[in-house]
Amino acid sequence: MPSSRPVGRRPAPSPAPPEGMDRLDRPIVVLGAARSGTTLTADLMASHPTLAYWIEPRYIWNFGRPLAPDDRRAASEATPRVRAYIRRRFEAYAQRLAKARFMEKTPSNCFRVPFVHAVLPDARFIHVIRDGRDVTLSAVRKWTSPPDPTAIRRRLRSFEIPLADAPFYAAAAVRDVIGRQVMPEKAFIWGPRYPGIRTVRAEQGVEVACAVQWRESVRACLDGLAHVPAEQQIEVRFERLVADPEAEMARLLAFAGLDASDAVMAHARQTADAGAADRWRERPLSDEVMEHLEPFQSALGYV
Repeated sequence: MPSSRPVGRRPAPSPAPPEGMDRLDRPIVVLGAARSGTTLTADLMASHPTLAYWIEPRYIWNFGRPLAPDDRRAASEATPRVRAYIRRRFEAYAQRLAKARFMEKTPSNCFRVPFVHAVLPDARFIHVIRDGRDVTLSAVRKWTSPPDPTAIRRRLRSFEIPLADAPFYAAAAVRDVIGRQVMPEKAFIWGPRYPGIRTVRAEQGVEVACAVQWRESVRACLDGLAHVPAEQQIEVRFERLVADPEAEMARLLAFAGLDASDAVMAHARQTADAGAADRWRERPLSDEVMEHLEPFQSALGYV
């Protein structure tokens, strides 16, 4: 898929909201398994002049639990302290950008929708779903690409990582970079961490780990959204988004309560690539991998 960054200059920042206005009024949370089109969807939405978009603030969402073995987090963990910290960081981000509303996308939030909803009770959830076969092939490329040892430094410079948690994340980054060089077939884990992901990676290989990652991400997200009011959630299929981006973006803007935007529509026309769908047909997956995608894949309408 081509880069989803807009061509030309972004619109000037919108005027700051009146003093005292809650910048976390109806925040937008983009959900979806990694490599499902969440980046494209959020980037198109971010062209709207009123939105402050934070790309994957996963360390903020994980505040206070840097050693957790997976990305699950229950609503009960949204204690007053945790809730206040996350909301304060998000509101400060929107204020710094002089935007009226906040938006974020973090694929690992698939595993903690009840927690996210407890922290942001009036959030508007956009759930992006893509064919698991395409997601699996795309994820494999991410899992097997060369490690980026500068990633943790960029995160530290962005001040995203809570200071109290930083030493734990730095140690984990070193472990993954070194482990990938010493024991590449077992050590490195990319993307959302479902329970048992390391065991699946070590015992069944990357492709199966990626297929299970998609399946468990979508399943957990749907289970979590089942407890969110219907008017606070919307589903978008990646295939429809790239086939008719303007219609899908109009639908998403209306759902989020945002005014129509020429900037969003122009960005959608320039960025969406219909050829990004159904790429799995060029390289069908093995029967072993498909066993982990089915029957959930068909239940979602992908045949």
